[in-house]
Amino acid sequence: MDRNKRITKPKYEIIKEALLERIRTGQFSSDAVFCTEKMLSEQYEVSRITAKRAIEDLEQQGILYRKRGVGSFVSQKIPPVSSSASETDSKSKMVSLLLPFATTQGNISETIGSLSAALAEKGYFLSIHITGSSSPKERATLELLRSQNIAGLVYYPKRDNIHLEQLNDFLFANRPVVIIDKQTDCPYLNNVVCDNYDGGRQLTRHLLEQGHRNIAFFTTAPLSETSSVRDRFGGFLHEIKAAGIMPDSRQLITWPHALSTEDALSTEITPFQQQLLTLRQNGITALLAENDQVAELIFLACRTIGLRIPEDLCLCGFDDTSLSRSLEITSIHQDFESIGREASRILLSTLENPAAEPEKIVLPVTLVPRASSLRMIKTES
Repeated sequence: MDRNKRITKPKYEIIKEALLERIRTGQFSSDAVFCTEKMLSEQYEVSRITAKRAIEDLEQQGILYRKRGVGSFVSQKIPPVSSSASETDSKSKMVSLLLPFATTQGNISETIGSLSAALAEKGYFLSIHITGSSSPKERATLELLRSQNIAGLVYYPKRDNIHLEQLNDFLFANRPVVIIDKQTDCPYLNNVVCDNYDGGRQLTRHLLEQGHRNIAFFTTAPLSETSSVRDRFGGFLHEIKAAGIMPDSRQLITWPHALSTEDALSTEITPFQQQLLTLRQNGITALLAENDQVAELIFLACRTIGLRIPEDLCLCGFDDTSLSRSLEITSIHQDFESIGREASRILLSTLENPAAEPEKIVLPVTLVPRASSLRMIKTES
């Protein structure tokens, strides 16, 4: 099936399922006002309309009822799980997903959809927790989840620091953990990642085949802290050296902070825009960005300062997001749906058999060439 035609579960459905499980496990009192639209929109980083849809669906099912001018309440017709039920029973229906960014970023919604669907088939619900770029908040959220009745955890770390001490607490409580996106060498943790190293190789090989010799790798993520980007750079270096090009410091640009649209679109030259002009002046003809989000900002900055893509500078990203497709940016397609399916498979099998051996899954990636890396017309000097 064409991946663009695949259907993922709507966000309001994901929120509704998470709320329903919390209701059934007695986490909401029938005499207290239920979560407001504002609270839900902030927690799940969705629009108020999406949050409202989730609440309205629960009201239509009779699970919530509304008091005019006060708010929504849990119907007393919905019995919570008995406090005398075993801890295992209350754990067994909720799996938590911990993310470092909004559910609308990149293609993560595909992972959420496939993960939620696979869990739902076995009677489980998915709750989603956003930590942003804060490592302390990430750690605090892990500690909070450990104190709650969840069956297992799918964890997308912001950086390589996966807070192993907190994850050990999950394992000691027989709650399986699956790390996604970041590769971990911890032998007892499950891991599902895409082949970032091969993705870096494919992109670099593609640029070399277009005639480029002066190629640079651009990242905002410290390589020492981000295994996914480190692997992509490793694939880049492999192909550069295989082509007989000796690497030098000009080929790695590590930007010291996160980039914004203001950095790219300002009519007054920003340091980011100046860096791109300097790269071109120094003979760089192609850039491999750490991901599509950075590639998109490079694309916009080049358009603002008059650098033509691909005539003046060829550009590649990583992730194959919808925006990269609309901007015709060459990218690497990662199978985010398979990440969700594999993570759910591992969790469910470990719940059935706690003695199961940890799994390390590396999913293949695919080059998607587009107009941003058009074959060079002139030979580099």
